[in-house]
Amino acid sequence: MTSLRRLGLPALVACVSLATPLWLAVAPASAEPAAGTVISSSALDPALAPRGAAESYLVRYTTLRTADKVGESTGTVFVPAGEPPVGGWPVVSHAHGTTGIDDACAPSLTGTTELERPAVEAWLAAGYAVVATDYAGMRTPGVSAYLDGPAAGANTVDIVRAAHSVVGGTLSPTWIATGLSQGGNAAYFAAAAASSRAPELDFRGAVAIAGPTQLDSVFPFAGPTIPPVLPNGIVGYVFSTLAGMSDQRPELDVRSYLTPRGLEYLNAATTLCGTEFRTYRETHPAQFGDLLTRPLTPLAPVFRQMQAVPVSGYDRPLLVTQSLADQTVPAPLTFAQTARMSAAGTDFQLVTFPTPDHVGTLMASMPASLDFAARVLR
Repeated sequence: MTSLRRLGLPALVACVSLATPLWLAVAPASAEPAAGTVISSSALDPALAPRGAAESYLVRYTTLRTADKVGESTGTVFVPAGEPPVGGWPVVSHAHGTTGIDDACAPSLTGTTELERPAVEAWLAAGYAVVATDYAGMRTPGVSAYLDGPAAGANTVDIVRAAHSVVGGTLSPTWIATGLSQGGNAAYFAAAAASSRAPELDFRGAVAIAGPTQLDSVFPFAGPTIPPVLPNGIVGYVFSTLAGMSDQRPELDVRSYLTPRGLEYLNAATTLCGTEFRTYRETHPAQFGDLLTRPLTPLAPVFRQMQAVPVSGYDRPLLVTQSLADQTVPAPLTFAQTARMSAAGTDFQLVTFPTPDHVGTLMASMPASLDFAARVLR
């Protein structure tokens, strides 16, 4: 994807006559600011800061809104205690797992979830600054474009740029991206875009933890006649994705694909945070036949634009982790992704675990994640 570039205020150029009016020699007032430009920053409520953070900031910055539109996101910056090492604190861009897509679900507003806070605190304790995007559309206009990988990846990259503007010389240009679930998906996209999107930084690699992949191959087949085989988590992914598409891509008329019960699911996906939407699905069980009026096949090109996780083009190493017992992101999806990456010659390492559930994969992965960071950031 193409980075936004700041348009400066050029001086007189040799080819312009001295008689040229001055307004012809300046950038247009409508020029877009560069990706990662800080719009505002402030100290974060101390009650929301993880243990081990000596400084905590709330930032609002420019980034992608969707795969093909610019916008804004909010997020947090955490600086560890103590004296920074020579060259500054290396940075971990932590992309969070699913918390919901409404403004009220943003981690910068509610605090890092109990499930992910131990990981953030482990990174801080190991001597890394942590930055964490909310994703565009959470605390910024509209509904978050859920699982829009190019946007989430850009959000994950651009907050590193923003953090350097806020914190200054205490941060090192070296950094990695990591994330669980929705954040694992974002980590793939961030890794594919990081070097070209933020060339002034020194991107070293990414850790994708239980990140959903191959969804662009699965979602278009959802329809009234699909057998009841999709895990509950995939149903949640579908409707959270449709909620974002309905808001950001009204020309698709997403609501026309949904039955009255499907519209209730869409509303729940749009408004419920944390485990509330999962609980809603468990207490209001339904098969796709109850929710869709017709197959989602016509939306396949948009799903590909949003959700086709790159299998090549990574210029830094990847660590991919997956639990064999995961019922939310089934292991075969990750194995299909890694098989395609292997065929493409991508540099990655796959680590599997036999027993953790989906969210348990995060802390099960921490030893491997810390080892990976120590290796690539040295």
